[in-house]
Amino acid sequence: MNTLFRVCLSSTGTLAKSLNNHIMKNLVIGIGEALWDILPDGKKIGGAPANFSYHVSQFGLNSLVIISAVGHDKLGNEILSDFDEKLLNHHISKVEYPTGTVQVELDNEGVPYYDIRENVAWDNIPFTDSMKGLAQRAKSCLFRFAFSAKYSVAHYNSPVFG
Repeated sequence: MNTLFRVCLSSTGTLAKSLNNHIMKNLVIGIGEALWDILPDGKKIGGAPANFSYHVSQFGLNSLVIISAVGHDKLGNEILSDFDEKLLNHHISKVEYPTGTVQVELDNEGVPYYDIRENVAWDNIPFTDSMKGLAQRAKSCLFRFAFSAKYSVAHYNSPVFG
């Protein structure tokens, strides 16, 4: 079992739950992809944890938008700027991989087809002590391990998932 997942699970015990509620009442964490959905009409920030965390924050919860990674590139900077403009909390590392994208195409009947880029930033989220601390205080963690059957078991051996 990976370290961050184990820490989140251990924080659900009775004593830990009581302390967590006292220290940080409503901390909810989304862990996984922050990326761009490239749609026929333009690009939109996507990724299940990013979407989940954003919507949780709309209910007034102290939501850490996402633990993820972006590249040292224009797309990564745009994600960070967007989150900052919306005053959303995040813990996003910059890594030496490109920011993730999903190319979305529609067929003649409007059915979407997805080309999910692999070996991108969110596939390589570094584990940090601050992430461990957040997980220990979290009321809830949403993990998004992979959203494509293309990923192998080896994917889960990354620092966060392994």
